[in-house]
Amino acid sequence: MNTIAQEFSVLPGVIGSCVSVQNKDMLFSSLPDYFSSDMVNDVSNNMGRMMQMAAVKGLEPQTMAIRYDKFDIVAMQVESNAMLLVLCDVGSNTSLIATTASMLAPEIANALQQEPEENSTKSIPPPDKTINASPPKEWQVNIQTTQALEEIKQALLDTVGPVADLVYDECIERWTVSNPPDISRIFELIGCLSGEIDNSELFEEFKGKISTML
Repeated sequence: MNTIAQEFSVLPGVIGSCVSVQNKDMLFSSLPDYFSSDMVNDVSNNMGRMMQMAAVKGLEPQTMAIRYDKFDIVAMQVESNAMLLVLCDVGSNTSLIATTASMLAPEIANALQQEPEENSTKSIPPPDKTINASPPKEWQVNIQTTQALEEIKQALLDTVGPVADLVYDECIERWTVSNPPDISRIFELIGCLSGEIDNSELFEEFKGKISTML
C-alpha cells in the first residue's frame, strides 16, 4: 500500500491520502496528524451519503470532490464499505487526482482482499521524486538536450501524474528509434507527448509548463 500512497503524493497539491474501511482501521494513511480518524470517518460518511443521493438520481459518480475552507477532498467509493480519500490544497487539480484514483482503483480493491494484518494503518515514507529522464540506447546526448528532457518529463509528471513514466518512455522510444536525441528535434518529442494527453485542460496545462520551448 505504500506504493499507492506514493502515487498520490507525487501529484501537485496532494497533502495525504487514506482508505477508510467501515468498522475497521484505515487500510493505509499518509494524512497529516491534524486530520484525525474522527474527521476521516465524518468525511467518509458524508461523501458516502452524497454518492448514494446522486445514485438515486441516476448519476452514479465514480469520484466526488468537495471544497472545505482549508483544503479540498477527492473521494472514491472503492467497495461498499471502503472509501478512498485524498486530501489536497484548495484549488488543486482535482480532475487529475480523480483520474489517478480511478486508475488505482483495482489495485486498492485488491489490497482490501489481502490478509487482515496487512490492512492496517501504516506510516508512509516520503516518495522518491528522482526523475531519470535519460533516453534509451547508448546515444551521445549533449547537456542542453538532457536539460530539456528533464524539464519536459517533470512537466509531464506534474500534469498527468504517475502515468507520466509510461507515456514518456513510449514517446522517447519512438523518438530515438532511428535518430539520436537532439534539441533540434525536440518538437517531435513534444508532439508525441501532447498526442497522448486526451484531456484538453491537461493538454493546455502541459503546453503552459513547457512554453519556453514552443
